[in-house]
Parts: sequence; C-alpha cells; structure tokens
Amino acid sequence: MADLQRLYDLADPRIKHIWDEKETQMSKRLDYGDLGLTDYTAEILDTKMENFTGLGIAQLTGESEAYNREDISPAYSVTLTPKKFTKAISITEEMLRFNKWPKINNLVGGVANALHYRINTDAAKVFYLGFGTTFLTGGDGYALFTTTHPMGDGTNQSNSLGTSPLSYDNIKTACQMIDRMYDDKGVQMMPAMKLRLIVGRENKERAEEVLRSIGNPDSANRVNNVFNGSGFIDYKVAHWIPSAYGKYWFVVDMERASLMAFMVWAWRPKFDDDKVINNGTKVYTGSTMYTPGFSSFQWVVGSAATA
Repeated sequence: MADLQRLYDLADPRIKHIWDEKETQMSKRLDYGDLGLTDYTAEILDTKMENFTGLGIAQLTGESEAYNREDISPAYSVTLTPKKFTKAISITEEMLRFNKWPKINNLVGGVANALHYRINTDAAKVFYLGFGTTFLTGGDGYALFTTTHPMGDGTNQSNSLGTSPLSYDNIKTACQMIDRMYDDKGVQMMPAMKLRLIVGRENKERAEEVLRSIGNPDSANRVNNVFNGSGFIDYKVAHWIPSAYGKYWFVVDMERASLMAFMVWAWRPKFDDDKVINNGTKVYTGSTMYTPGFSSFQWVVGSAATA
C-alpha cells in the first residue's frame, strides 16, 4: 500500500495540473457572459433578487415649496437557488504504473467538458425556453418573454415579438421596444447604448446579412443599412441553442442585463479527489453549483421564429 500511495502522491500534482489547464481553456469559452448574464456569488442557498418600483417622474416645484417626495416600494422579487452538477472518474494503479497519461488526460478533460457543457446549455435555456415557464419563471409569475408583463402602475408591457422572423425591420422594432420600456411607476428607462443580437447557429449567416450588409438586405429600394458600422449593435452566436430552436433570435440591452440577468454561483467548476484508494483505484470528482436567472424582463426582447 505504501508504494501504491506514493504512486498516487507523485501523480496527483500532474493530474491537478491537467485539470487547471483544461478548466482554464474551457472557462474562456463559456457563453453566459456574452449572452448578458452577470456573475453573482450566492451568500445563502436561496438568493432573493428584489425589484423596486422607482420614484416616479420628478415634479415641478416652486420657490420655497417642499420638494416632491415619494418612497420606493417593493416590486416583484425572484428567488434563485443554485443547483449542483457533478461528474466523477476513476484512475487506477495500472494507468499510473504503465504511464497511460493520454487516457488520464482525456478523462480529466472529459470532466471539465461535462461541467462546462452544462453551464453553457443552461445559459442558452434562459433564452430559447424563455417563452414558457418550464425552465425559469420571473417574479411576476410569467415567462421571460410575454406580451403581458404586469406593471405596478396597472399597465402591461411586452418583450415578445411572437414568431417574427429575423429581418432588418423586425430588429428595428426590437430596438424600439427596448427603448420604450419603463419601470413600475411608468418612468421610461434610459435608452440603450449597447445592444446585442443573440442567434442560434442556424441564423448566423442571416445575422451577418441583416447587420453587416452595406445596403438594406431586405429591400432593394433602400440604400443604407443603419446598423452597419454603427457600433450600436453587434451579434453573438449561442452555439448551445438546439437546432430545433435555431431560428429563435433575441436582442439584449447589455447595460440593463448587467443589473437584471445573473449567473448565481455557489461555486465554479472544481476538481477534487476523495483521498481514499480502494482496490487500487482512486476517484476524482468534478462539480459545480450555480443557477442562471433574472430579476426582471426589461433587458431583452425575443422572437420564437420558425423561419
């Protein structure tokens, strides 16, 4: 047992180094930040994201008159609870004794890939499953994308374009919808300064045409494409959106998203061993605990297009 223990003691740093290398490489390819989700560290298991109504519009005030005063009130809130995902591998004494490092390298890389794949796919689900409540529900009890988000002032807001296809005019409509969104007191939000079009792989080339064509790609009668070279809107491909939803598309206000859309972490992907050698085998475990979520809806407009 002493020789076997020493064999693992010598191998452990190399195995951990393989993990560090793989995890670092794959972390650079995580999509959630490009989709607008902001890192948030959970201090308690059930993290409550609260919204407030705002203060309403400023009022005209005469000389020596009391300043207009109004209290904010709680609006809808949502509780985001991280979930744990794991993957384990076994490394045997034969692998170490006969220097089967390519196999060990693949096993460790597989753990990293399994965890990062889960994170990427869940971030994508916020969008393509956002037209229903099977994955996430907003604080108002509705899906992320709906035409009837209830507001505190008694009105409803829409951030859904139904099944509108990705086109020049429909992107203009999405941009206008974002700029017209308001808070629970009816105060219009600051206009968007940095928008991002999110598409599935099946819409990548169409996104290039719509945003980057010199002329309007959908009408020969129009000379200029207002999006081309404007710096106002870019696009990202969410490769983890399944092909069945590949025509869906979304426009994100990246500034609002930084305040309303989150990746809540208990811990990021990590790699451990159980310190026990059983029948010449040592188990190494990878795990992560997180959840994506959003506190409100005014950061994104979406379409469940089919063509």
